[in-house]
Amino acid sequence: MPKRSKEDTEITIQTIMDAVVDQILTLGYDKMSYTTLSKQTGISRTGISHHFPKKQDFANALDGRIFRLFVEKLDLDNGLDGFVKSWLAALDDEKFQATLRLLFHHIASSELTNEFAKHGIERLYALCKERFGDDSEKELEWLLGKSLISLVK
Repeated sequence: MPKRSKEDTEITIQTIMDAVVDQILTLGYDKMSYTTLSKQTGISRTGISHHFPKKQDFANALDGRIFRLFVEKLDLDNGLDGFVKSWLAALDDEKFQATLRLLFHHIASSELTNEFAKHGIERLYALCKERFGDDSEKELEWLLGKSLISLVK
């Protein structure tokens, strides 16, 4: 069997990652599997696991992309009140909920918070501090708590 080119490998990885994002946002992280990804992409489960041996590897590879999807629902230009209102409104959005579930899943699924969850939380705190000052920390913590509760209702 001839060796695949680096370009072919990158295309395969991008195809997998596009499917991962789609499935995280539509099915949810828990329901996404190597089988569902294989069906969507036409890439064998073995081929997918060659690039991503553990399911956690998907989240790590998507770290920045998921964060951007999350933040695009938030109003960062109209002060802390605008931010809070946009977050609360976004709680009704299924894709926003899916990104929250992914974040909370990775916080709760291991004894030590993994890198995906740690980076996500650190980015949120940094973003709020940069945009809205030190007082925004309490609001962010309230929003995270409110979000967690809203996901179980």
